[in-house]
Amino acid sequence: MADDEGASPRELVVEACRRDQPHLIEQVLDSMNEKSNEEVAQFFNQVTDALGNHALHICATYGSYDVMDALFDIQYFECDPLTRADKDSPLHIAVRYANEKDEELGTEMVKMMCEAGCDPRVRNKHGQKPADLVFNKPEIKQTLQQAEYILAEGIQNDADNGSEHDSASDSE
Repeated sequence: MADDEGASPRELVVEACRRDQPHLIEQVLDSMNEKSNEEVAQFFNQVTDALGNHALHICATYGSYDVMDALFDIQYFECDPLTRADKDSPLHIAVRYANEKDEELGTEMVKMMCEAGCDPRVRNKHGQKPADLVFNKPEIKQTLQQAEYILAEGIQNDADNGSEHDSASDSE
């Protein structure tokens, strides 16, 4: 796609995710400054490639760390969409990236995704959580287990409702 003029916003987002070009995300966001945060998020949440992979899946497939980071800055952005074929979350894809392509970059993507609120408890159609796909990468496994623990604790704390004064996380 040599000519950006003819590319639709969806095509620009897909291209940005494939080639790790955050300036294309900015270009699309600039064109949407009349829209509400919800409308912007709805657009980005509905962007898929020809295979039905969402923006985060594409980023995780190609190691597009900077674009992934830019997407997480979008308010109401959905971080756990599932692929059509295997019902993989973006975390599943990032773990595979770390296993098969670049361990360091994959690890950084997994860390960012967990910090941004991606759920490591999501199972794909094979019943696997992202941690089940980790091979000999203790740092990734630990990151996923910590995120899972934090989410489980958060749900427990929410269930307790009024008893927040008993919790250690009172210091904000």
